Amino acid sequence: MSVVITGMAIWSPYGRGLETFWQGLISGKSARKPVTRFDVENWVYRTKTAATIEEIGTESSGCAESNAIEILSAVIADALEDAEISKSGDVPPYETAICLGSSQNVTKVFSDHLRQKRGEAVPPDAFSNYSWVSAGSILSTVARQTNAQGAAMVVSTACASGTSSIGIGYDWIRHGRAQRVFAGGIGFFSELSFSGFNILRLTAREGCRSFDVARDGMMFGDGFALVVLENEELARRRGAKIWGRILGYATANEAFHPTSPDPEGSAGFRVMWQALRRDAGILSKLDYINAHGTGTLVNDTAELKAIQKLVALGENKKRVAVSSTKGHHGHSLGAAGSVEFVATALALKHQQVPPTLGLETPEAGFDKIDLIQTAQPHPIRVALSNSFAFGGNVAAIAVEHVEITGENEQ
Repeated sequence: MSVVITGMAIWSPYGRGLETFWQGLISGKSARKPVTRFDVENWVYRTKTAATIEEIGTESSGCAESNAIEILSAVIADALEDAEISKSGDVPPYETAICLGSSQNVTKVFSDHLRQKRGEAVPPDAFSNYSWVSAGSILSTVARQTNAQGAAMVVSTACASGTSSIGIGYDWIRHGRAQRVFAGGIGFFSELSFSGFNILRLTAREGCRSFDVARDGMMFGDGFALVVLENEELARRRGAKIWGRILGYATANEAFHPTSPDPEGSAGFRVMWQALRRDAGILSKLDYINAHGTGTLVNDTAELKAIQKLVALGENKKRVAVSSTKGHHGHSLGAAGSVEFVATALALKHQQVPPTLGLETPEAGFDKIDLIQTAQPHPIRVALSNSFAFGGNVAAIAVEHVEITGENEQ
């Protein structure tokens, strides 16, 4: 059973909407700005900037969580409009499902305790009473607005969460467990996560420079992205426009290290090959990979090795275009995979590869990879969207270009 994308919506650090996001990706300008969500002046941080959504507000206001739910509601409304559906009325509620990715968001009470009582043990109620955007509030928000009454799940596989949520939705439809799935991710960083990654010395001082020899780390970002997946027969029957067709999804855990990938990228290679159905014919059509590309020293090299090994399986001698968009919108943790999936689908639609910001001197030794430094038209038949996360969680989705139909082409 074929699965297609019939709707997409996003609120990125560039602002609300698909067109705003796409123009940001091809503009060559980063959404990076000074962090104002919490105090960064009186603490020792490697950086004081990130790609933030200002409408989330500050942690001290206590409104960040409610603001995030309002942003999610707006994204849901945009997805329904883009897919031209109204509360899933053409699909039975119990055949409409929800699968969203999320990781650690705002933990105000928890971080307040750490700030005010440094050196003291954290009491149990700091974990049970802290303010956050819960899995329940995320799911109920989507369910209420869409009338989806089928399976509902929040996936939390670190930075692969957003990709896995879409992949699971694809599997549900493919196996007949749903006709339509709302999938995607919600992610905005807190003081706790910002501090933690600084302690690990994984944050970039001046912005993300994925795959550059002088890269020095990741850039935090916020992101809310939602896609509507449907049984292709249903989509065709109702005359829906189609952003792309999902060809395959794969996930794995390499069980190598809590924060570092296998330096040879073995699991990354496996999930990409599995997402392409281990089919040399599909591999021959692979024209673009939206890489995880965090800008960290170890992760980027491991991913390039995985891609090099994958492309080497092909019989032709073409180089595959590869870029990471994290230099534009930052790393939104649990939402990263869904944000980048939207970027990949937009690249398919526009037949254009977004550039890798900050890439001046590409890492050498990867002759089968064309690391894209400036936005350029590029024929794309099949694309991959990768997420290689903490804890060894890796995931990839393959998407095929489909001529967009319907009256309201965007």
